[in-house]
Amino acid sequence: MIEPPRPAERVVRHLKWRMRRLRVETIDALRWGGRTVTLTPAEGLRFGNWLYLWLRAHELTAAGRPRLVLHASGMNEWLTAFPRLQELTLPRDELRFQDQRAWNDREWNQRFGEEFDRTALAAFIHDVLAPQIPRDDPDTVVVNVRRGDYYESERLRARYAFDQAGYLAEALERIGPAPRIRLVSDDPEWCREHLDGLFRSHADEVTYDPRGAVNNFLAIAGARRLIGTNSTFSYWGGYIADAMNADAQIVMPWFHGRGTLRIDAYQADPSWTIIDGYH
Repeated sequence: MIEPPRPAERVVRHLKWRMRRLRVETIDALRWGGRTVTLTPAEGLRFGNWLYLWLRAHELTAAGRPRLVLHASGMNEWLTAFPRLQELTLPRDELRFQDQRAWNDREWNQRFGEEFDRTALAAFIHDVLAPQIPRDDPDTVVVNVRRGDYYESERLRARYAFDQAGYLAEALERIGPAPRIRLVSDDPEWCREHLDGLFRSHADEVTYDPRGAVNNFLAIAGARRLIGTNSTFSYWGGYIADAMNADAQIVMPWFHGRGTLRIDAYQADPSWTIIDGYH
């Protein structure tokens, strides 16, 4: 079994990719092709990040400006789960010299209302994602808790960790009572140990989905009542719930991360219930 690259290795690969970008930009003016390819680092991004790039490719292609996203390691399971994404993805060995290149390694097309809007989201979701998403019942509150490398890596913990228990307590109050809570997380064991009492004080039944990125995403994407954390994985669950259900309830934190200053969740739809603090 091949072990996934450690966070430090992903950082090194990402930096090398950015250096290659600087070299390639010098010849971009010579390209004449009729399609544009959004370049991606071979490592470092995940499904939530890629979805913003596929969203942009879908929007531009529909407008008559063909756009594809360059294939990256880890995409295959998602291309299988959502086959329409294959139409927006270019294998690396099919990238041609004449293809126009698009670069956006700063925010990855994630600013709600600036780099995309509800209209583009709804079209992309209904056309590409919705056919594979099973809908949950309205009596269930789905809670998505991002742990994983956010808390295992010292570097990422300093950037993304926040008071999840405090935030979730307020989020559950805001979303109101529910017969069932469905916990979806990349670390359900931690959630069971540290959050089970909180969940059971708000619902008669609490279930914990097993690990598995694709099934986890299908669970949050099919929610009608969703509490998310500071992750693009959660945000996309919110977008899809809104697009598929007129009465969706979405709760998200305003805190996303830390850089030189605090980074607010500019990905969030302002129509959601947004909770500040706990950072």
